[in-house]
Amino acid sequence: MPALPWVVLLGAAVGFVAGMFGVGGNFLLTPLLSVVFGVPLPVAAGTGLCQMIGTALVSFLRHQHLRQGEVRFDLVMLAGSIIGADAGVRTLTELARSTGLLRGVPLVHVVVDSTYVVVLVGAALTFWIEAGRPAIAAPLARVRLGPTVRLPAVGLEVSALILAWVGFGLGFLSGLLGIGGGVALMPILVYGYGFPMRQAAGTGIIVLLATAAYGTVVHAVHGHVELPLAMALLVGATPAAQLGAIATAHLPPAVLRRAFAIVVLLTALAVAWDLARRFT
Repeated sequence: MPALPWVVLLGAAVGFVAGMFGVGGNFLLTPLLSVVFGVPLPVAAGTGLCQMIGTALVSFLRHQHLRQGEVRFDLVMLAGSIIGADAGVRTLTELARSTGLLRGVPLVHVVVDSTYVVVLVGAALTFWIEAGRPAIAAPLARVRLGPTVRLPAVGLEVSALILAWVGFGLGFLSGLLGIGGGVALMPILVYGYGFPMRQAAGTGIIVLLATAAYGTVVHAVHGHVELPLAMALLVGATPAAQLGAIATAHLPPAVLRRAFAIVVLLTALAVAWDLARRFT
């Protein structure tokens, strides 16, 4: 296991980000465990999901106290996200077992790191470009496919079928990349459905919690969870997540969007650098 003080510090940084932006924080944690501390990717993914259970629970309770978030959105996505998480874990396990190489680099690193970069850069650019625009198109909120569900906290009525598929996609990313899917969910909430930034930060946490719990169990079955490492991360992440959630209530939405974009983009650059290094 890496040195304890550095692990606790990493947990605190991830917890603060998770609380502030309503994400699991594993988009930051999993690649850093792999790139900086040299933890194998499957173990980084499984351990990251394990610690995210505590971080997501703390964030959820704090956001509920601040009355931020739409619980119905989470509940509709839940079944799809669990199915997607199982599919993602199975895909990662098969990639890890594969002996395939691309110019000497294991296939699991090529696929997972490339997916990380695409997802993170897409989310970062979306938030940075759209941060200063007051009008949000919210195209997904206008789709009327199948039964609908009312979201009173944000004044919307949306397609339950589309929400289920969104949940599946986020769950798949959770299982494959060891993230909660919140980094992909945030732009969907803000720009796909038109959620205010603070309501978006408090939404999706139940799904993150459920997918993290399920993904942890599946990863543990495959031996991908290092419990001492997860506990050390939680020591730093648990109090920091509450501070991050409180900060959300005091910062302007445009500042939150650009801050989120910067954090995500820096993580994407770290993953891209690590992947490029492996090819040299």
